[in-house]
Amino acid sequence: MAIRKLGTAARILLGTLAALLIALIVCEVIGWPFLRLPAERFMEKQLERSVRLDAPFRLHLLGGVKLNLGGLWISAPEGFKAPYLIDAKKVNLELRYSDLFKRDNILRIKVLKVSQMDAYLERHKDGKSSWQFPKDESKPERAFPRIATLVVEKGTATVDDQLGRADLKLAFATTEGRSNAQPVSSVRVDGELREHPIKGEVVTNGFLPVAAQESGAPPIQSKGWIDYGGIRIDFDGSVSDLLGDRKIKAKFDVKGPSLGTLGDLFNIALPTTEPFQLKGDANRETEVLQVNISTANVGESDLAGSFKYDSRPKRPRLEGDLRGKKFVLADLGPTFGMRKEDDGEVEAHRSRIIPNRPLNLPTLNRFDAKVAVNLDRVELGRAFARPITPFKAQLSLDAGNLALAKVYARTADGTLSGTIAVDAHELKEAHQNGEDASGKKAEAAWRIDLAWKDIELGKWLQVSQDRKEQARREGKKDIPDAYITGTLNGKTKLSGKGHSTADLLSSLDGEISMYVNKGSMSHLIIEALGLDVAQALGLIIKGDESLPMHCAIMDFKSRQGVITPNVALIDTPVTLILVDGNVSLAKERLALRMAAKPKNVSPFTVRSPLRVTGTFLQPKVRPEATPIAARILGSVALAFVNPLAAILPFIDPGSAQQSSCASALAELKKQTK
Repeated sequence: MAIRKLGTAARILLGTLAALLIALIVCEVIGWPFLRLPAERFMEKQLERSVRLDAPFRLHLLGGVKLNLGGLWISAPEGFKAPYLIDAKKVNLELRYSDLFKRDNILRIKVLKVSQMDAYLERHKDGKSSWQFPKDESKPERAFPRIATLVVEKGTATVDDQLGRADLKLAFATTEGRSNAQPVSSVRVDGELREHPIKGEVVTNGFLPVAAQESGAPPIQSKGWIDYGGIRIDFDGSVSDLLGDRKIKAKFDVKGPSLGTLGDLFNIALPTTEPFQLKGDANRETEVLQVNISTANVGESDLAGSFKYDSRPKRPRLEGDLRGKKFVLADLGPTFGMRKEDDGEVEAHRSRIIPNRPLNLPTLNRFDAKVAVNLDRVELGRAFARPITPFKAQLSLDAGNLALAKVYARTADGTLSGTIAVDAHELKEAHQNGEDASGKKAEAAWRIDLAWKDIELGKWLQVSQDRKEQARREGKKDIPDAYITGTLNGKTKLSGKGHSTADLLSSLDGEISMYVNKGSMSHLIIEALGLDVAQALGLIIKGDESLPMHCAIMDFKSRQGVITPNVALIDTPVTLILVDGNVSLAKERLALRMAAKPKNVSPFTVRSPLRVTGTFLQPKVRPEATPIAARILGSVALAFVNPLAAILPFIDPGSAQQSSCASALAELKKQTK
């Protein structure tokens, strides 16, 4: 009886097992289609958004997990305009059981194949994005999956990133893995980034090394190009472990209309310049990117440099050195508003010279920097016979404070030294003229502290070739090389605020002092003044001779962009010229008076003063309309006596008998009696 009962139980057990086995075989054959809806609900719960697994749904569990889907659709979260996050067609996924039970928190995928995949990636200004999923803070963050074989026959992605100011269309495809002898992957991009059009293409030997992150994973050989706002970048090299150490090794060739646009692409502050071309290489083995620029042709400038960029600090840091065989100052003209970054000309105001285009100062807050500047030669322009050789300085950028300090330059037997600084830490990129923390209008603060010493003007300045040719046609025999000779010394301490060159000059405060010792004025200058003006100033000379200039002193003060002279005089053997009045940089207007007294002539024979009025574009010179009066010269001289006496020891340290400017002071005192 017991045997019968045991036989019945065994038969029931065997029958049950057989039924289960048959059911498993049937389910395996038909692909477990009834699990599609439970799988959808499970994924919706985990992702907290709608998920659709399209038929045909075929799941096979023998020898590993194999899933074939007609399609995978995942919605975008609420509050986003994107129609969905992912819409993939014909998805094939294979997993090994041995990989599923490893305890390293890394998902390993044997095969992932997709016939077509479309993605919509959207991010708002507050940083919330459509690709963010719920995260369990109690569990460690899962690393990017490792994929052995990856095939995406056709993929597209639409990127709407309000935070990064990107509106892009991407097209990509890849066929790679262990079953592919020569894997090839490509990505194309087209759209707009930070208000500039962008296009590009990258062709690599596969994306799998990025996904794998395994020790010793081969680098991705990459070659491609990017066109951004007229900037063209061609590169050829390799990248690996982009989700880990992000190693990079590549050569690049970059050219475009302005370095400023290149800086905008990489989110660093670079000046607006003339067209440029850069060649070099980039290497990133650790957290620091090292860039060596072997050739940097900017306009007519020939530069080079080595830099290290560390993105780990809250404000990234750039260190390095900038070298150059030749730097042409005019190539930086666009930085001060002479040209737009897109190479378009700045529309000039009909009555103004000084550019008023806002400078891109808020970008100074993007990163910190410390760069040594060492230039062999700086070309100042056609008016200068000699360049600066050399030019050395230390460029620093700290929390929006830019300084070109420890300036040392030599030219024409003299030197230039000092500091130029800009404080833009309160400026925000979203609002060029925004408000600071107190609610006041935020402005960049400028500071200039420079001194020049013992510069020989006869060697430094030059008469233009056109003027020389004109003088030869007029029969001039002695054509000087320079309009003015003598030794130039001086200093300037100025400060101002604003967002453009015009703003800075309109708010300028400080002092400017310069003097020329034992010099001369070319007859070409006197002829250029015109016969009437030259006669009024008592500067008529004979033939091609130069007029000796015992002393020329210009000591100015500036208040809110209005420059007035403390002392402004030129002392020659034949006359003493005094200048008073003012120059408005804000309005670009002249209001000067030039009074002259010939030597050895009665004060009552003083000539009528000249008025210099009008604008910078259209200056006007005319004699004073009032009757000639000696008191005009006397009043100007009286105003200059004390300031000149105060600054004389600093600008002309010789003894009273030897001093060339002391005689000018004595002459002033005589005029005031």
